[in-house]
Amino acid sequence: MAIIPRRVEGSFDEALFDFLAESEGFVPRVYSGRFGMPMLALGYAMLDNTPGWPPRDSLDRDLAAIGVRLTSLDRCRLTAVGEALSCHDLDAARRLVAPWTPGEDPQTRNAFSFVLTRGQAQALFELSRPDTETLLRRKLGRALSAELAGSRELVALFSLAYNSPALIGPNLSRALHAGAREKVWYEIRFRSNRRRCPRLQDRRDHEAAMFGVTNAHPRPSDSRAVATLLTEKHTLIKRYLQEVGQSMPDVRLSVAAMWQGIGLPPPPCAVQAAAPKSIGNPWQQDDPQPGFDCVPHPVPGKPALLDR
Repeated sequence: MAIIPRRVEGSFDEALFDFLAESEGFVPRVYSGRFGMPMLALGYAMLDNTPGWPPRDSLDRDLAAIGVRLTSLDRCRLTAVGEALSCHDLDAARRLVAPWTPGEDPQTRNAFSFVLTRGQAQALFELSRPDTETLLRRKLGRALSAELAGSRELVALFSLAYNSPALIGPNLSRALHAGAREKVWYEIRFRSNRRRCPRLQDRRDHEAAMFGVTNAHPRPSDSRAVATLLTEKHTLIKRYLQEVGQSMPDVRLSVAAMWQGIGLPPPPCAVQAAAPKSIGNPWQQDDPQPGFDCVPHPVPGKPALLDR
């Protein structure tokens, strides 16, 4: 189906930051990220991943722009973290700067002289935002970038690129340029979490929902395109959902919700677990659970995320 962009209501800048603050996670203190990198706000790396792990070239300038100045003790701690990372001593790096625990009081384990407000975090994000926008324009091309400007689709793609530029890969790019919305949705939700991390999958689910599996006003052909995709990928989707931690009953609920989300009847196994297997229905299981109530509702805590 052709991709008809859905414009963000209100300020695109605010919508983008709010989405990233939820998916990336807004952290007001310096924290130890993946591989021990000291990070801030929305994943702002304070060191360069180069030999010796020196401070980021723009660090002082960026912090000054949001009203923050590193103390001598702050600088000593950053240097010590860089030395620990140079020696591949992740434990030492994390003793110097603690990882973030959602819901914690940012002052409790704060090893630096400052914490950020949400306004400062947004200002810091805006300083690094052009780098991701440049990468996206290069991946998408001028015409598609202009077409998606200010859209929910662009919010989702920006979030992917901000998390890792490699996520705007060749398969996703081909689907975008072909106007195959349902295939872009599939690439985001089911092919952008190589390690099958459940926590990261929450982010992928929300990015896929933000992009949307159908246009705002889907035609019957749009729903058929999604149904074809779900049928062709049925084995891969079921296996993937199990690999990210869903039980088989929850997988069935998720599958039923996908069909319900495009306005088509869910497969028989999703509404009548004990019914005989239908020939030609790839979703029906050989081992239905008698009495299992597989009504087409999202898994608790796992919305259907087909956002149209």
